[in-house]
Amino acid sequence: MYAGKHRITYYDLDLMGRVKLSALLRMVHIAADTNATELGIGFRELSQMNMSFILQRFALGISRMPEYCETVTIRTWPDSIARGVFLRKGDMYDESGKKIMEWTSLWILFDIAARKILKPGALPIELPQFEDHGVKIMPEKIDLSEEGEEFFKYTHTVRYAEVDTNMHMNNSIYGDLIGNVLFPSIEAAQKSQPWREVQINYLAETRLCEEIQISARRENDTYIIVGTSAEKTSFAARVK
Repeated sequence: MYAGKHRITYYDLDLMGRVKLSALLRMVHIAADTNATELGIGFRELSQMNMSFILQRFALGISRMPEYCETVTIRTWPDSIARGVFLRKGDMYDESGKKIMEWTSLWILFDIAARKILKPGALPIELPQFEDHGVKIMPEKIDLSEEGEEFFKYTHTVRYAEVDTNMHMNNSIYGDLIGNVLFPSIEAAQKSQPWREVQINYLAETRLCEEIQISARRENDTYIIVGTSAEKTSFAARVK
């Protein structure tokens, strides 16, 4: 298990002083990469073998968001392997030791040069014994046929700052795309309620200069967000 502390700073916050989803995703990703490096399968080690872990699904359960200047403890660990997918879980605790959020992520092992999925056996290490640390939330398939009132839509063009060394849009940027469509105005941000759960399914790579049509629809307290690019669905998300 990896456990590290993070102080919430102003660049983690949005215009309402709340932690951005993209900032949370970066914290989670940094912790995951640190843990993988400790296990000998971090970015540097895998890139030398033309391999990388690619995030496929992410589920986040929130009791409360951390606040500015609060120091939180972030934990993460490899959980299991199922159907060729690596499960990684994690949680966040406040300064009093109370758990304020938890998450589960699904990762696939990817051949960077061939752009294809690899089997878990391609990893050059013996995997550690998996342990259960009480995280229950699991990523789910998002039903895109669900009905709901259209909330907002816009078109986003992928730019240099959003693409990482895997040659596609970094997974944390999708948090900004979700925020953009749910908070199209100051008024919308002011009226919004605290988030309880976020699910993101990363469905297809999105490259530099691609245009993504992003739309959101709402039914009661649930929002479904979909991004499409070049007649493919790039991602789908559900926010409660």
